[in-house]
Amino acid sequence: MRYWWVNHKQTFKEEVRGGYIWSPTKNKDGKANKTYTNLTLVQPGDLIFSYADTQIKALGVATAEHILASTPAEFGSLGKQWDNNGYLVSITWTILEFSFKPKTEINLLRDLLPIRHSPIQQNGNGNQGIYLAEIAPKMAAKLLELINIYNPSIPSFVEDFEKKYAEDNEQKKIEQKNIPKTQKEQLIMARVGQGVFKNELTSIEKECRVTKVKNISFLTASHIKPWSKSDDTEKLDGNNGLLLSPHIDRLFDQGWISFSLKGNILVADSSVLEVLETWRITTKNVGGFNDRQKIYLKYHLDNRFKG
Repeated sequence: MRYWWVNHKQTFKEEVRGGYIWSPTKNKDGKANKTYTNLTLVQPGDLIFSYADTQIKALGVATAEHILASTPAEFGSLGKQWDNNGYLVSITWTILEFSFKPKTEINLLRDLLPIRHSPIQQNGNGNQGIYLAEIAPKMAAKLLELINIYNPSIPSFVEDFEKKYAEDNEQKKIEQKNIPKTQKEQLIMARVGQGVFKNELTSIEKECRVTKVKNISFLTASHIKPWSKSDDTEKLDGNNGLLLSPHIDRLFDQGWISFSLKGNILVADSSVLEVLETWRITTKNVGGFNDRQKIYLKYHLDNRFKG
């Protein structure tokens, strides 16, 4: 994943409503503009911070590579200031409930700004000549940290898209493999907790260990080590899975909870504990795990658990 900052200026509403970013291919004088050609570098899965009216107002994820496109019609008279030939990148935008002013936190961001083509100046004011600027992972992490103070649901949006993007890429690799068609189908079905994987899992796990629900129709067959990170054997291994109620699976999948090798429920922070108490989850220990399950749980503890 790469990280980008877009200065929308006058076209914030049009681009966010339309689900894209757009720039001309060149400046008015016909010369190349690095912050325009940056659109050609954006890849599906990249994260984009939207800046307009001195505020970070939306967060987006690129869903496709750029295409050549003329000035969007919805720009109206504004579009006449640019060349009609341009680049367009499709974006899934999420508007922040509470926008964020980078200038108010410039002391935290100043040392993280790009040396060249920075989207804002050292004093926190916007950089008028910059449209799309690449920012470093450390700066993106700091922006997400600040945004999360007022918009706690945003990181989940990003994690969900990252998961889907990783799984889509892994599925493409499977489809291109020189293996029997039936094997490909089994591996792909395991992505959604079905087929061989679910049959293997239900021979080991009989209920949600946390809620004690036994009806499989209401449970999610979830991988302990993510499907996209597992090799072909691990994708189908029933030991690499748990039957969980959907709300518990959500916490486990995103690393908000995990289980010790002795079966104790582990929570990432006090806010998760409050959620469990609200759901009236009183279980402290979910029982023991076999040796194969412990290998996968060790992966989850080391790589997924946020605690």
